[in-house]
Amino acid sequence: MRGELNHAPRRPAVFFLHPEPLDVSSADKGQFFPMLDNGLDPVSGRLWFLNKVANCGTAIEVQSENDADLFSMVVEELGVGEAPAVILDTRTPEPEARYYPKGLGSPGECRLVRIDVTHVSVDDVFEVIDRVYEQQLCTPDVQGNAGKLWEGDSTRGWAVKNAEDKVSVVIRSGLSGHFIGCFIEAEQVQPEGRLDILIKEPSLNDRAQQTLHAVLELKVLRGKNSSGTSVSDAFNKDWVEKGVLQASEYRRGNGARLAALCCFDMRSAPSGQDCFNHVRELAERLEVRVKCWHLFSSSESYRRYKAMITLSNAGS
Repeated sequence: MRGELNHAPRRPAVFFLHPEPLDVSSADKGQFFPMLDNGLDPVSGRLWFLNKVANCGTAIEVQSENDADLFSMVVEELGVGEAPAVILDTRTPEPEARYYPKGLGSPGECRLVRIDVTHVSVDDVFEVIDRVYEQQLCTPDVQGNAGKLWEGDSTRGWAVKNAEDKVSVVIRSGLSGHFIGCFIEAEQVQPEGRLDILIKEPSLNDRAQQTLHAVLELKVLRGKNSSGTSVSDAFNKDWVEKGVLQASEYRRGNGARLAALCCFDMRSAPSGQDCFNHVRELAERLEVRVKCWHLFSSSESYRRYKAMITLSNAGS
């Protein structure tokens, strides 16, 4: 696929960053590519429905060369206009990618992304998660139906059983859209355990060579589990400490440059970054960056929190 950048037909390709197979009416028109990551299959002029690690996928041919027809096909014919997507366009003097976090049904909300050698830092990763958090995670209202994090009535504060998996899906989608030249791999099993997210980048000239940029460990802090049982503060503290140790070990086991622990706090009272107070020295010693995002059980509680922060800043 990378070699095609220099010899591609003048037609864009669309990649849907979706964790599950999309139910599209024209799926019978698609062709399955089981070894997409070997770089031998042409990608231009096709709509690509990929698996989690983008090593295989199904492609549907785009017949028209008109951009408006392309968007219409995605939104109206296939009905997948809300799926996050990346358009790879080789018609420009320098190939470019456009990331649509809300799908091609919102064409005005896109971002140009460079697709040469990628710069990855933990700050870059956190900035991506900040955006994804505001757009798709912070309250039940912005969470898609497939990504609901609350069991039943969100105001009860019951976290769904597979909250980590649902958060991971959203985070991986955002990272894939930002770090176009990288593979965002999930749930890699190794002797140290199962890491959540690995960001790696193959060499432009030799696919056997790759840079392992970062390991991300994701933890959800719960006030109540999916059955309504309260989760103790001691358990959550231990959960955070395990996250720091896991991130460090997974980085060492993979030979990655960076490691970070990303926590998503579903407890009723926002703790900010205080949930790391008991592990700050450990995290610094192990060179694991940490950050927490609070998941509010309602838009009203989110508004109250933002208003409180605004008033606090005004008074300082």
